[in-house]
Order: sequence, then structure tokens, then C-alpha cells
Amino acid sequence: MRILQVIHQFLPEYTGGTEQYTADLARRLRERGHEVAVFTGGSDAGERQWEGIPITVVLGGLRGPRGQLSLFSSAFGHRGIEGAFASLLQALRPDVVHFQHLLGLSSRLPRLARKFGAATCFTLHDYWFMCPKSQLIDHTGAPCSGPVLGINCGWCAAERLGKPQLLWGAPLAAPLFMLRQQRVKRAFSEVDALLAPSQFVADFAVRAGLPRDKIERVDFGIPSLAGQSPAPVQRAPGAPLRALFLGAVSWSKGAHVLVQAGQWLNAAEVQVDIFGDLASYPDYSNELDELMEKSSTPPIHLRGQASREEVAQALASSDVLVAPSLWYENAPLVIGEAFSMGLPVIASNIGALAEKVRHGVDGLLFPAGDAKALAATLTKLARDPVLLQTLRAGIQNTATREQHIDRMLEVYKSLIAKQSHEEQVSP
Repeated sequence: MRILQVIHQFLPEYTGGTEQYTADLARRLRERGHEVAVFTGGSDAGERQWEGIPITVVLGGLRGPRGQLSLFSSAFGHRGIEGAFASLLQALRPDVVHFQHLLGLSSRLPRLARKFGAATCFTLHDYWFMCPKSQLIDHTGAPCSGPVLGINCGWCAAERLGKPQLLWGAPLAAPLFMLRQQRVKRAFSEVDALLAPSQFVADFAVRAGLPRDKIERVDFGIPSLAGQSPAPVQRAPGAPLRALFLGAVSWSKGAHVLVQAGQWLNAAEVQVDIFGDLASYPDYSNELDELMEKSSTPPIHLRGQASREEVAQALASSDVLVAPSLWYENAPLVIGEAFSMGLPVIASNIGALAEKVRHGVDGLLFPAGDAKALAATLTKLARDPVLLQTLRAGIQNTATREQHIDRMLEVYKSLIAKQSHEEQVSP
């Protein structure tokens, strides 16, 4: 098969979860003998290669050079990006176009792919289908249930532009945001299948008006880490509980909640390592440093970005993973990675985290954003080694990434067959 992956930004410049997943998917599909290419946004346009896979980069994407207003306008289209995409479709003639994200690109790309005869699918990595910011966090920092006639979207826009004086004018911008919702929903509705990595996001998508009959549950699967690290290092009797944070060091991931919890933690009982790129959000990283300085003996350590091998080592050397996210996570890969290494998970009781982590079985849940409750949960686990072992024993086998690739190939083949059938019966 000829398979084109479309994503708002890509490696090596951008290293988020969606980018890592797309890269691994492209790599493994190529290893199985399929022809794979990537179309993406970035800060420098042009043709390049990544591990032998051809990459077409256009100016755009989440952190491309076009700015916040262009991110919003991408929901209505972008002729330059569409032209580059059409040229690639003409040259490649893919059997399948798999859309991972369109933020900062153009909502009209799915329609173009269909015009060139490709089967199409779209993975719901977040909530861009109803939220311009993708994460459903409102202007006050609270989880949002979605647009309210576009008025609350206007409030968020004023906050994101750094112009709170515009809050009063939010109702005037509401029709524009509602039009944005129509355009984006149309883009998602035009693909052949919508792939949801959790039931939470699948249900949310249906409530947002996406076609129920096109939604398929497809778990991401977990790349094997066991062969990349030594055997798990067991916690010595009386030693501190070793808690681990892995992921983007950003507000939405709640790293500051974990740092704030440090004021109620005893360093002799709990030690916390935070791994993640501290340069992606420098202002936020500086805030974490300031929070840590307020504690005389903080049991928190900022370790910076980790390689794949270092991630495996960190998991093998820890007792529990902490996922203190503040947004409606839909399927964080790090949870599966922790489970694959035998680590229970302490997570915010929000979004799909409450679906992926079974409280009292393979992890513990706490109220999102409640640093004191998180500290109490960590302390409880540190003082109860029997509970830790119980949670370890409750972890079920996780689906592997290879099993996910099998599933994706089934989806691709099914979509191609369906499209071929429709072409044969159409007049």
C-alpha cells in the first residue's frame, strides 16, 4: 500500500506524543513493506527525509511561523498548503491518507484526498474537532465541555492573545467561532473513518455531532520497552517511594501540581523525578523552579528531556508513575508504557485517565489539580508496601504496538475495499 500520514508537526523539531506515535507508525509500516510518506507543517518548508521516509514540510503547524491568527484561520482553509498537498497527492497517488492532526494546516485537506481517490481516516488525538485550542481548557484554566454558542470561545481567544480587555467583546466574535465549528466538523465528517483511542473521546465526539457510524475504537498499543532497560529495580525496605513524571513539561500536563505537592511530602518517604523537555515552555519551566525554591527540602528533581533508552531506565528504576493532567486526556501513551513495565499509575480523575487507570486495581485516582490530595496519595502509597504490590499485581497485559499495526492495516484495507466497492456501484 501507499500510505500518506498527515500531521501538524513532526520529528525531529517537534517531539510530542502525537508526533512520536506518527513517526513510529510510519516506521513500522515501512518495515512491513509499505510505501510511506509524511505531509506536515513546520518552520522551514521543503522536502526532506526522516529515517528514509520522505517528508514534505509546509509553513504551518502548531508552532510554525504563521502565528495565532493563522492557527485559527486554518480551520477555514489555506490555499498555499492545499496546493502543496494536491501536488503531493498527484505525485504519490496514495491508497490511504491517514490524518493525525490538521492544526495550522487546512481543514479542506480531507476533501482533497477524497478527490484524488484515496481512502481516508482521522485519528482523534485531542478535541480540535470542537475546540480551537484542542484541549478544552477554558480561559480560567478549568476543563470546558465545549462551545456555548461560541461566546466562551471568544473569551479563550482574548486570553490566548494576551488581551483581556477584549473579553467584553466575546459575544461579537461568537458567530465566527460557530462558523469555525461547522467547517471543522465538516472536515471530520468527510473522512471514511474516525479512529478513537479511548471510549471517552469517542463519546465526546458523538456528543459534538461527529457521525457515530464512522467512529472506530483503536487503541494505540505500546512499543516494547522491556528489551531496552535492565530488570526493574525493586524498592529497598525503608527506602523512599520513587515517583516518576514523564511527558511534556506544560501546564495542561499538570507538572506544577506535582511540584506543589512537594510541600506536603517528606523527602525521606517520597522522591519524585520529572522527565521532559524544559525548553519547550521556558516560562512554565521557570515557574516550576520558583515553586521548588519555596520548599526547604523539596523531594522533586527536574531531569530534563530523556531519550527512549533513558525513559525505559527511568521506568525500570521507579515504583509509580504520576499523571497529574488538567485536561481531558484521551489516551496518554505513557500510561501503557508504565503498565508494560509493571508500574502502577497515580492519575487525575479526569477524561480517559479515569478510563485507563482502575482505581484501587492498577493505580489510584485523585481530584484533578488538587496538589494536597496528590501528596496524600503518594504518602499513602509510600507507607503501604502491600498496597503497592496489590496495584502491581492488578496490572493487565497491554496491547503491543505490533498488534496496533495489525489493526491499522485491517482498517486501511477495509477502507480501500469499501471505497472500491462504492466506485463500482456508483453511476
